[in-house]
Amino acid sequence: MPSDYLMSINQAINYIYQNLDKSLTVEEIAAQCCFSKYYFNRVFKLTVGQNIYSFIKRIKLESAAFKLRAAKSRPITTIAIESGYSPSNFASAFKEYFGVSASVYRKTNDVPSKDSFATVTEHIRNLKKDEHAFEDISAKIQIKRIAGMNLMYKRVICNYTKDLKEAWHLFCEEMETKSLLDKDYLFVGISYDDPLITNEDHCLYDMCIVVDKPTSANVHRIPAGRYACYNFYDKLDTFILAFNEIISLWLPYCPYKLDNRPMLEIYQSAIDAQGNIQAQICIPLQDN
Repeated sequence: MPSDYLMSINQAINYIYQNLDKSLTVEEIAAQCCFSKYYFNRVFKLTVGQNIYSFIKRIKLESAAFKLRAAKSRPITTIAIESGYSPSNFASAFKEYFGVSASVYRKTNDVPSKDSFATVTEHIRNLKKDEHAFEDISAKIQIKRIAGMNLMYKRVICNYTKDLKEAWHLFCEEMETKSLLDKDYLFVGISYDDPLITNEDHCLYDMCIVVDKPTSANVHRIPAGRYACYNFYDKLDTFILAFNEIISLWLPYCPYKLDNRPMLEIYQSAIDAQGNIQAQICIPLQDN
């Protein structure tokens, strides 16, 4: 796939995520890439593995499912509107996709059950029995404002657990080749999918490096904003456990409201001699 095609598809995906609350058409998205509707749909399916209609439906409904799990105080009607549905259309679309109503899903899916993530499910269930779990997680979290950033990114569709370590290794080599790894470089990850909800082999992820000035179209301009930042220092294999501690045991019961900006993983060190990595998992919060 030519690099300019990949760049155009990335721009289309970014546009979709930035407009999940709208009823998007293929013509509108194709116009963002200067492609015809039919040619764009072929290129998109070849690159992403889904046609554009299926992709939009998937991320709208799976993003809604994530909010049902993490933002328990947010009304289902609000989540429907944020997903670009009327409440009645959302109810039928959600039940068709997940097999249960949104209200039932919210009640029963603090941690969606998958055989491949049984360790995560068991970890959260055990912590829920600990009356001090919320306070222990809160002790690792700082509420702070993060300055705006320009992030040069490379996007992959992969299995977070199996594929990201090698993908990051190749990305670092590429950044070193481009002489971007000066003494002040900072890596940031953006995960778009919850693998406990999404097919874990189809998860979207951006590996990023902070740059002063954009040098290509593959740059996210992240605005300044407020985040709940969880301080992580452990083996990479436990990263998903920490993430789910925040989502299942802290965020639904904290006094803050989840924002629609992407979550950020800010890496503060390489893997050290003990096999641990230092990072912050940053959850976007609404300002009011």
